[in-house]
Amino acid sequence: MPRDPRERAVLRRLVDDQLGRIERSRRWLPYWLGAMGLVAIGLLVLGATGGSLGYALLFAAFVAVFCAWILWMRRRAVALYRDMRVALREQG
Repeated sequence: MPRDPRERAVLRRLVDDQLGRIERSRRWLPYWLGAMGLVAIGLLVLGATGGSLGYALLFAAFVAVFCAWILWMRRRAVALYRDMRVALREQG
């Protein structure tokens, strides 16, 4: 934690701004996840009709793991920024 009050104020603004951006992007998250799901389902359908289901299943698994990773990283970042905000307010 910075000791200078001006540096703490700047850091507080940066943390609040970043947390606000993450929270505002929450409304677009279901659309993004839905689009990724549609791409995976479309590839599964194409793989099933084309007879090459192996690559389609591999890609669908990759999409599921990627989406889970995105959600985990987002949750982790929100928790980190909230903890930083609390720490900055307690000190200042």
